[in-house]
Amino acid sequence: MNNITRYSDLQRKLHWIIVLLVACQYILQSPMRSAMSNLQHNVTLSGLDFLVTTVHTWGGAAIGAIMVYRLWLRWQNPVPVGAGELKGVWRVIAQSTHWAFYGLLFFMVATGSLHYYFEWRSAAYWHEKGEWLLLGLILVHGLAALLHHFYKKDAVLSQMWGSRPPH
Repeated sequence: MNNITRYSDLQRKLHWIIVLLVACQYILQSPMRSAMSNLQHNVTLSGLDFLVTTVHTWGGAAIGAIMVYRLWLRWQNPVPVGAGELKGVWRVIAQSTHWAFYGLLFFMVATGSLHYYFEWRSAAYWHEKGEWLLLGLILVHGLAALLHHFYKKDAVLSQMWGSRPPH
């Protein structure tokens, strides 16, 4: 049986890299919509529009690649959610939330790619809906981390920051 109860340094670093990349994607959301509108109306992209579309699309590709690697690491070194301390429905909710992140991030990469590279317009619709689902999931995840830190006073949040677990 696996006795590992916390994520490795690499897994935690990849988590925060994904956080930063997703934040960048949200920052670029409005300029990306503007650039895509210009493309759809056959307007030549400005240098800034080109930069925005390049950074956004490559950011999405990076998220997809890192998520594949994170999934592989998770399969190689499974870690129970909540350091194995969660039981019952809370364990199921935590596991479901983690897997929803994987699924939703892959969904965002797929719909963004289908829209941008293959001009599948209905993918843009689903990509925009996914933005809101992802934002909601991020908020729930963040609130749960704060609940662990301030209410339960356990080490979940400090461990994700890289601190050592209490002995």
